[in-house]
Amino acid sequence: MQANSNQGSRPAKAGTAETGADEWLQLETWLPYRLFRISSRVADVLGAFYGPKYGLSRAAWRTMAIVANRPGISVKEICQAGGLDQFAVSRAIRQLVELGFAQRQTGKSDRRYAAIELSETGWSAYGEISQLSRRIHAELTGSITDEELAVLDVLLAKLDNASAGVLARGWHGVMDSKVGGRSDRS
Repeated sequence: MQANSNQGSRPAKAGTAETGADEWLQLETWLPYRLFRISSRVADVLGAFYGPKYGLSRAAWRTMAIVANRPGISVKEICQAGGLDQFAVSRAIRQLVELGFAQRQTGKSDRRYAAIELSETGWSAYGEISQLSRRIHAELTGSITDEELAVLDVLLAKLDNASAGVLARGWHGVMDSKVGGRSDRS
């Protein structure tokens, strides 16, 4: 078995006129990765709090937060709101119910439908986790001016809409489209 001497290096085309080195993805400047890193760091800090204290997984915490903001929400709606698959949501709900943080009300006409609501214990835990979440939010947003925050809010709304379009078109649609009239910057 011969070792590949180019392992870990770019293909031979790199730097040629057909595929210039500046056309390679630079992960550190790629917007989705930058947003992921911020989100991941915050999720790690929150998880270090609610995991040991309440025994919650990330999916259970996300589900709890969605249910708190939309009492009576269905599993399907939680999936859509939280970017989670049905299996993850079902496990999260089971965990919340077993820990006494939520109740599941089965539909009267359709037993497959279930409305999820937080219990008193769930509301108490949610309040404490929310307090830490708001402090993290304040610390993050405290590093920028009010004007920058207003611009960021507008930009995030635009990026959210654009990402929904990317998801709707899928990778084939993205590969076949022109990018908003401008060249790819990353």
